[in-house]
Amino acid sequence: MQQYDLVSLRSFIAVVDKGNFNQAAELLEASTAAVSRRVSGLEKALGVKLLNRTTRKIDLTESGKQFYDDVVNIFHSLEEAEERIQQGTNTIKGTLRIAAGVSFGINCLSPLLTSFMKLHPDLEVQLKLDDHTTDLVAESIDIAIRIGNLKDSTLVANRIGYIPRIFCASPDYLSKHGIPLQPKDLSQHNCLRYISSNAKYGFDYFRDGVEHNIDVSGSLSTNNGDVLKDAAIKGIGITLLPPFIINDAIKKGELQEILADFRPQPFGLYAVRQSRDFTPAKVTAMINYLKENYITY
Repeated sequence: MQQYDLVSLRSFIAVVDKGNFNQAAELLEASTAAVSRRVSGLEKALGVKLLNRTTRKIDLTESGKQFYDDVVNIFHSLEEAEERIQQGTNTIKGTLRIAAGVSFGINCLSPLLTSFMKLHPDLEVQLKLDDHTTDLVAESIDIAIRIGNLKDSTLVANRIGYIPRIFCASPDYLSKHGIPLQPKDLSQHNCLRYISSNAKYGFDYFRDGVEHNIDVSGSLSTNNGDVLKDAAIKGIGITLLPPFIINDAIKKGELQEILADFRPQPFGLYAVRQSRDFTPAKVTAMINYLKENYITY
């Protein structure tokens, strides 16, 4: 058995995850020199080179890739072993890693998360907000909150609720350009569009029990709903957004709903987790809390 400890293994994982020794040291609350010594000691104990170090970046060697995958799985197993011991208690401990989109995370998840943390004060939560689809395995995410039609995968999806979407524009824009009465009228307007890897580029709408898609064009497209809201408030164009982003603006009169009879089908809201034989108590507790407390607008 080679002579190295869990601290050295955690240091190696941190360096790989963060991509450099400085950020790994910050994460581990250690000096950069100490983290470097631990990884060098690990390489010496194993008798192989794990990392290719350059002035610009750090890359895994072939041996390093295999060792990293195996070690990460070992740490997951250790976490699961701790969870099994704690299953018989009322205390949920450990670190819960959650990923969500920026707008939903700030407007909806944040208040639910803080309430959940008050119920479980021994739990540490790491929340990553990103409008790109997160790789749960590569980034060691326990739960990802996703909106829309999910692609088939090995992940397990738990439905939390629904996300409606509303056509809206500012009163100033509508007074200047007119109010569209039918979805086809949108082709004559500047449409501000949400773009993502799994969404259609046009606008969806619902009529006679059937979902339709209409091609639209406009001067702004982005993967963040708050940017679209701000542009719509300033009179740039028409957009299609969920209530959790625009409700306050509508109440203040900054935005006005249009085409109310043609609202698209609501998106599904899901808590997605990795498929494993054992689901940690912290993951189950968070998903159940979201199911019980999330309110669909």
